[in-house]
Amino acid sequence: MENLLLYNYNIKVTDYNVFKNGVWSFYIDYNKFYFLETSRVKADIEVIGRYLDQNANRYNSIVKCNSGQYFVDKREKTYVLIRVKEPENRELDILDVLKADTPLEKDELSTLNRTEWGILWSEKVDYLEYQVSELATGHEIVTKSFSYYVGLAENAIEYFNMYENKEAIFFICHRRIYYPNLTKNFFNPLEIVVDYRVRDIAEYLKSAFFEGEMDTEEIERIIKSGNLNDCECNLLYARLLYPSYYFDALTEVLEYDKDDDILLKYIAKTGEYELFLKKVYETLSKEYSMIRVDWIANKKAP
Repeated sequence: MENLLLYNYNIKVTDYNVFKNGVWSFYIDYNKFYFLETSRVKADIEVIGRYLDQNANRYNSIVKCNSGQYFVDKREKTYVLIRVKEPENRELDILDVLKADTPLEKDELSTLNRTEWGILWSEKVDYLEYQVSELATGHEIVTKSFSYYVGLAENAIEYFNMYENKEAIFFICHRRIYYPNLTKNFFNPLEIVVDYRVRDIAEYLKSAFFEGEMDTEEIERIIKSGNLNDCECNLLYARLLYPSYYFDALTEVLEYDKDDDILLKYIAKTGEYELFLKKVYETLSKEYSMIRVDWIANKKAP
């Protein structure tokens, strides 16, 4: 790594930290940097890097290498150098998320567009079904739980495809938002995508729910603060239906050899999450025109 930094950035590093995931961190003139391998598509990295350089923002910046690119190639791996701009461990509330989301013109940053949820989710389900058929032997928790979450995803796909998204505006969003929502994650440029702003709200709500930090009053506060329209509320609900949390953990099990016990965190709260979905629907339908999902609307508390 020292040679990569010296040759590609003219940076000589002698004092640094190396984390378990292979990420390097170091300081230059009191500025903190991270040097890391990324799986992000190179074209995406270039688009993100140029956008951040050309627009005022709070995101950590991607540093250009000597060739003028925002990444470095080495032995079929891609590396980026990131300069930290914000204090890293400040927690961001959902209101901070809403304020930070940046509206875009329809065709701006089009290569980062992730708004075709129905197509993307269908492709994800097909891929995971193949992965499970090939790799799930010996993972009893996976084989017993997978079909339920496929059904939940199919509900989300059907819901999304039923609604015409004519009123929605595109925003700078994130691949995932986790609870607690720390600045080091939120302002990570490698997490940037273009999507409907309710993507971030939904991922925050799901993460907070499974961390035990989401109650009825908090749901209502977020919905009122968001000032959403009918279209955005239905998109939000479709996204809450989609079990990204389970699929992310499943990928860790099948592709990165994690213990499938990590799925139990979500499986144990299946019934509670269904009631959560019912409560969100009831809250939204008081003021907005919502599509009804009968099996959720009819769900009874134990």
